[in-house]
Order: sequence, then C-alpha cells, then structure tokens
Amino acid sequence: MTKELENKNQPRANDEIDLLELFNKMGKGIKRLFINIWDIFLKVTVFFIRKSPYLIAFIILGFLVALLKFNTSDRFYTSDMILRSNSVSNADMIAHINKLHFYGQEDNMPALAKSLNLDSSEVANLVDIQAFWIIDRNRDGIPDLVDDRNRYDQDTSVTHMSSRFDVRVKAKQLQDLDTIRQGILHHINTNQFFEKINTIRLIQLRERIAKTATELSELDSLQNYKYFEERQKGEFSEGQMVFLNEPETKLYHGSVFELYGSKQSLDRELDIYSDIVTVLDNFTPPAQPENSYLSIAKTWVIICFLLGLIIVVVLSFRKELISVYRKY
Repeated sequence: MTKELENKNQPRANDEIDLLELFNKMGKGIKRLFINIWDIFLKVTVFFIRKSPYLIAFIILGFLVALLKFNTSDRFYTSDMILRSNSVSNADMIAHINKLHFYGQEDNMPALAKSLNLDSSEVANLVDIQAFWIIDRNRDGIPDLVDDRNRYDQDTSVTHMSSRFDVRVKAKQLQDLDTIRQGILHHINTNQFFEKINTIRLIQLRERIAKTATELSELDSLQNYKYFEERQKGEFSEGQMVFLNEPETKLYHGSVFELYGSKQSLDRELDIYSDIVTVLDNFTPPAQPENSYLSIAKTWVIICFLLGLIIVVVLSFRKELISVYRKY
C-alpha cells in the first residue's frame, strides 16, 4: 500500500520539478536578454561618444548645405482655397483645374495666362496651381486633411468629401491673391460644359420652387376648405342627432411645414450656390515661405547625419566587413 502511494506521488513531484526548471530557465533567458540589450546600449552609446566629433562635423555640413541651398533658390509661398462644386462632381472639377497644374509643369506660361485671363507679368511668379481631394478620416463630415500626395486614392477606409475640395496655389510672391482667385474662377466659369450643366440646374431649381409654391397655396386652400366650409356644411337643425368626426387639421399643418422647409432649402441653394462653384474659404496670405531655411536645414541635416553615420560605421568596422565580404 505504501509503495502504491509513493508511485502515485512520484509523477506529481516530477511535474513540479519540471515546472520549476522551466520557470528557472525562462528567468535566466529573460535575464540574459536584458543583459544583452544593456550591453548593446552601452556599446552604441560609447561608439557615438567616440565618433561624436565626426558626426557633429557632418551635422554642421548639413547646415552649410542648407544655407547654400537657401541662398541659391527662390522662395515660394503656398495658400489654399476651399471650393464647393455645385454643378458637376468633384472628380470632374479637380481634373479641369489640374490642367493649370500641367501648364505650370510644362512651363507653358502663355497657356496658363490665357486660361486665367491674366497678363504674362501676373503669372510670372506662379509656380503651381493644383486641386486636391479633402479627406474625412472618421466619416463624421468634418474635414481632416488635404490629400496633397494622392495617398488615399484607392483607400476605402476614408471618405473623399463630395461637399468640398481644395485648390492650392504655389508662387514666388503671393501679393495679389484676389487676382489669382478671380483667374481660377474664370478658368472654371468659361468651361462650356460646366456652364450648360449649371444653367439646366438653375432652371430645374426655379421650376421646383414654383411647383412647391403652387402646392403650398393649394394645400392652404384645401386646409381652409376642410376646416371651415365642411364644418359649416355639418351644421344641422335642432333635434337631429349626427355623429361627426373632427377634421384632422394637424395632418395638413405638418405637410405645410414640410413644403415650407423644402422651399426654403431650394431658395437657399438658388441664392448661395447659384454659380458653378462657391468659395467656402478664400486664400489667406501665408506667414512664412514654404521652403524656409529651417525646413531646408531639417532635410539636409538628416541626410548628412545619416550619410556621416554610414561612413563612420564603414570606416570603423572596415576590417570585419572586408573579412565577411571575402567569405562570401
């Protein structure tokens, strides 16, 4: 009996020993991992400290290259205008405005001046005009960002807003933004297809407004007839007993206000959005140039630092790299 109990308890003891060994090995492995991470951190820190004069020299080189780039290049400024397309889709409108972008890329200033209805001197400082989609990331109807790099062209997780789009102007001098805005609106309004679509839209709007006003008048007349004239017809002489239902005037009241709301919405669209496009937010003068010294220095300092780091690493471990290269 005692031997049987010992045999039963032996597997449990072995299991406990195996678990203890497992946790012990896991603890040692985690300890070695942290020791190795700390050792790597110390080695990297010492390496950067020893090579810091060379790295600082490359950082200074980055600032010098940025200063040279800043002094030898023209400053350009950017400003954005938000438009609402009332007649055609945003896709058609953006494609039409981006013709100006292609003129600028091709350095076709005569075509750009003609499209904007401006003089050649007025477009001499223009660098680019381009239209972009506005992205709604959270699908809450609030604009989140301008897709100025077409990153979300095929992304279905975000919404390309149909109620507005962005027009960005880049120029060497943005002294007269109103003139540029008028030129862009001229380029849009002289499109014959857009003009015909908008004319048809306005005719249909006026027809709907007239029809709604007629329905309102008829509904008012019907309500008055139902409430007053039929009540008068329902008066009977004394002694007659007739059960009459009170006319449901609330039904007409709701219909009247529904038609009034529809008419007010149509009137608002006709008054505010009668043009092919509507300016929701006009150009604002930028405070600083797009290619300021800080923005240029940020780019070139990072480039020179990474380049210097690669050179320092290669020179410091050239023997090891050569030996590895010879092996393969």
